[in-house]
Amino acid sequence: MQKILILLVLAMTPLWAAAASFQVNPVRVTLSAQHSTDVLRVTNSSNTPTLVQLQIEAWSQNNNRDVYTPSRNLLATPPIFTVAPGSQQVVRIGMRTHPETKQETCYRLFLTEVPPAPAPGFRGVQIALRVGIPIFVEPANTIAPDIHWSMQRLSATSLRLSAVNQGTAHLQILKLELSKTGQSQPVARENGGYILPGAQASWEIKLPATLAANQPLDLTATTDQGTLHAQLVPGR
Repeated sequence: MQKILILLVLAMTPLWAAAASFQVNPVRVTLSAQHSTDVLRVTNSSNTPTLVQLQIEAWSQNNNRDVYTPSRNLLATPPIFTVAPGSQQVVRIGMRTHPETKQETCYRLFLTEVPPAPAPGFRGVQIALRVGIPIFVEPANTIAPDIHWSMQRLSATSLRLSAVNQGTAHLQILKLELSKTGQSQPVARENGGYILPGAQASWEIKLPATLAANQPLDLTATTDQGTLHAQLVPGR
């Protein structure tokens, strides 16, 4: 029996999104009224032709989850194409509508591999790659993220760290570190993610040892806009 497994890669780094059959560069696009178009380059690093289909979806966040809905506010062309082995395809991205006036709007361009028909008698799993490229559309006004942190004690050895973005632009958190105040060695590390305007994110953090009541912790967040610091005391 043939099965097709979709492997989803959400671009998190500013360099390359890579997989077995194709690569996309760059992995993040920013558009505005002054820069209304851009291009991606899709490279086939495999030894067989790769058929790729495009889809643009509006991107929001709710209850610590990404939410995607189909959108026609942006155009990506060609919508479907084949990349020969070792070759490259240029994808053009453009705006169909004017940017919002007050805050950034967020989208993802999904590039999905369309698997070829299996050979006669094939029994197994085909893996189809799906890459999600963030696209941010900026207004003419100045925008910036505004992150507010809080921390809740779940148990003597676990915490919930929360971040609310009350700003007008996204923030990409690359790494989070928690350390006891006055100590340089972190007691916990976590991966981050995107926090879109008006959204919130949370992380459940397991500690290696019991944390004393009212013990303040220093938070260091490495982001795409520099390093953020905060001192937090876990509440109940």
